[in-house]
Amino acid sequence: MKNTAWIIILSILLTSCKKEQATDAYVINGVVKNMPDSTKILLYLYPNIDAIADSTIVLNEKFQFKGKLERPRLANLRIIKTRDSRSFWLENTIISITGKKGDFNNSMITGSKTQKEAELLLSRKDSIYEEMRLLGELVNEDNMDSLITINDEMEFTAAKINKKFIEEYPNSYESLFRLERETMKKLGPKETAEIFSQLNKELQESDEGKAISDFIKVNKRPKIGEKFVDFEQNDTKGQPVRLSNIMGKYTLLEFWASWCGPCRAFNPELVEEYNKYQNKGFVILNVSLDTDKEKWLKAIEKDGIHWDNVSDLNGFNNSAALIYGVDAIPENFLIDENGVVIARLLRGEKLKNKLQELFSE
Repeated sequence: MKNTAWIIILSILLTSCKKEQATDAYVINGVVKNMPDSTKILLYLYPNIDAIADSTIVLNEKFQFKGKLERPRLANLRIIKTRDSRSFWLENTIISITGKKGDFNNSMITGSKTQKEAELLLSRKDSIYEEMRLLGELVNEDNMDSLITINDEMEFTAAKINKKFIEEYPNSYESLFRLERETMKKLGPKETAEIFSQLNKELQESDEGKAISDFIKVNKRPKIGEKFVDFEQNDTKGQPVRLSNIMGKYTLLEFWASWCGPCRAFNPELVEEYNKYQNKGFVILNVSLDTDKEKWLKAIEKDGIHWDNVSDLNGFNNSAALIYGVDAIPENFLIDENGVVIARLLRGEKLKNKLQELFSE
């Protein structure tokens, strides 16, 4: 009888230890069908999306990662020499990933509570994202302006869906992430403050929470017809540049990044227009949403951007981007000599025609 009692007690203790261990570290057990042995898989953790956090290899179509996190983190697995990757929420628990070569981005993930919440939110926005995808296929030079307006309306609808989700799941890191990355700049500081107050203390005091708090304090997002908002950031040599000190007859405030394909494709047009009108009072200030200074500097040199370039290297949490409510790039604001915003989102023929009109007056 005593032996039986001790066995029961020992079993309870072992079970307790196992449960505690499962919540104190993470284990990723992966299966990738048809993937050759020794294929390397890399693990990245947000926000350090360019730094490899860990790596492993495939053996018998299986792989494993082990580690420990101080809090749930968005993670990305990339299979080298392929386009296969999978983003998901990683937290201290046992997570299973099952997929196949060539379709790894659609892998099934189980075990992560935050990932399950993220998939629930995604399911609520599936139809909107599909419409946005189809809309993107229709974009051309002639209909770009009208389609951008429609896309903005869809993004606002998605932000409202995010808001409802955040109110339902105020303790979720998915709520925190969506509020910072997709929602706050669409809804504005007042509505964001109301939602933010519903998050738990841990989320509010996180790095993302501090960024949201900063946004609530500084966001102005001047509309067309309103005065510009001044700011100061360091240039490529670390020297401070204040917008109000360099403004000309017409000033284009251009938000971009080295990793942004559409931004880089647009730069030759900017160079052409700048060379055409710089002696007539046309000024451009580029604000980079880069986090890697070396990549920022290389892009400036390669694209021939010889006007003022500034950045605080904080990505989308760039202080100027927070002030102007920039949630997607490329984005720009055209400011006249009186400091009034007279246009935004000028691209291609729209920019050329606007500048021609202004400088021919």
